[in-house]
Amino acid sequence: MNREELGRAIKAACANLDEPRVIVLGSQSILGSFDTDELPPATFLSREVDILPWSGITDPPSVEDKLLLLDVRLGEDSPFHTAFGFYVEGIHKDVVVLPTNWDNRLVHFVVDDDASSLYGRAGLCLDPVDLCVAKTIAGREKDYEFVAALVAEQLVTAADIQARIAGGIDWPPTYTENKE
Repeated sequence: MNREELGRAIKAACANLDEPRVIVLGSQSILGSFDTDELPPATFLSREVDILPWSGITDPPSVEDKLLLLDVRLGEDSPFHTAFGFYVEGIHKDVVVLPTNWDNRLVHFVVDDDASSLYGRAGLCLDPVDLCVAKTIAGREKDYEFVAALVAEQLVTAADIQARIAGGIDWPPTYTENKE
């Protein structure tokens, strides 16, 4: 995946949700901070973009229907997926574990959508260190490889990741694993 594809996903998600901005929570949020030529290959291999509608933060009761809408219109095996070779997965904030104040560090990725909107559409992407914290806590092998690749390229540091974790974690109410 590259920044152009991320922009297409953001634009399509915003248009289908009728919202000016969305939050990119998954690994592709790294493309909000770096282009593919700056990244190691292990960090942009995924063909899905995990997106939370902005209304999932501002109006949480409305989010479930919007997540389903994203999955049907832009999700895996949708016409969008067939046409572009990647897809959008609607994701709820409560399935991602993030460091405290993550929402104050979001990276704005603005997409010109040729609409009448003065500022276009925006994907609010996770800060690279916040993304690494989320992936470290998720603890899957692919997540460790992702974080290790960014550390090896010195795009983030292990010390910054540890400091962010030490600064506190926003544990979602659905998280029941051992938080220690």
